[in-house]
Amino acid sequence: MAEALGIAASIIAIIKTSRVVGNGISKLSSLRQAPDILLALNNEVNDLQCVVEHLLDLERQYKDTLEEAITPSFRRAIEMTNGALLGLENLIAYRLTKIDSRDGRLCVDRSSWLGVCHKIPQALKEIRDCRIRLLTAMNLLTSYKW
Repeated sequence: MAEALGIAASIIAIIKTSRVVGNGISKLSSLRQAPDILLALNNEVNDLQCVVEHLLDLERQYKDTLEEAITPSFRRAIEMTNGALLGLENLIAYRLTKIDSRDGRLCVDRSSWLGVCHKIPQALKEIRDCRIRLLTAMNLLTSYKW
């Protein structure tokens, strides 16, 4: 009986070790894709910034006409998006990139990438959520009866 428990414990330990090794290999292989993923994330952030700027320009341009249509939820959507953008910009600028000492170019900080790469899917979800909030706000503005 004791031998069976020892064998079971050994099997469990091997399974746990293989999971840890598999996760490590997965993180290391993500380093190859890091520049492309980082570029895509940066592009998403820049696109979202352009949308926010466009909405703010529209608000300024039609402020008198849209005063009734510009609801607190519209302003809240803009504020939440700006907060999310600031967090994503900080993640990209201060955690995921560094200046290459050899040629002075911006590159992926590989050591930080390994510690932060698990946050990328959440960052992309946050961008999608912001986009949905902004589209809802834009729909409210455009459905306003002039």
